Amino acid sequence: MANEVYTRTNQALFFARRAIDAWAEAANSGAIDASSQTQYHREHAIFHLYRGVLAVVHEVADRYRWPLVELRQVEAALSPAVVARFPGPELAELTEMADSRDTWLAKLIAAWQQLQAPPVPEASAPAETLIASTAVKRAEWSLEDANEACIALNERVRSYREGMLEW
Repeated sequence: MANEVYTRTNQALFFARRAIDAWAEAANSGAIDASSQTQYHREHAIFHLYRGVLAVVHEVADRYRWPLVELRQVEAALSPAVVARFPGPELAELTEMADSRDTWLAKLIAAWQQLQAPPVPEASAPAETLIASTAVKRAEWSLEDANEACIALNERVRSYREGMLEW
């Protein structure tokens, strides 16, 4: 069971839910380190949700016997060129969602890319201004966005797995 492709998807979804719950708890906490804990759990949730989407792509690729299991980036799998080469409703749907800016998947990919981007040096300013400006940039991916992405990803996984069953 540990070597099955779907195990990675299940693990990613489990840890994403745990990270989102911890994020909500840290956001409501009055602790001294609540801000850093909130940021940690936010990044943790982004990581596991992104990993969950990648695991879903691998799961679909394994089902159709496509050589996409080696991909390590969601963006590499969700392009029109890949969909044209490996036609399937699951990959096409994910690609369409990734291309539309207002979907949970597009927001997740944008948050992941922002998380992976190197820090941008800012003009010299007081420390309070720097801290406030980075907090504003990171607030784009919210707890509501994470909850929406987790619920939607769970629905997609359930739907894809139902479609993959042989009756």
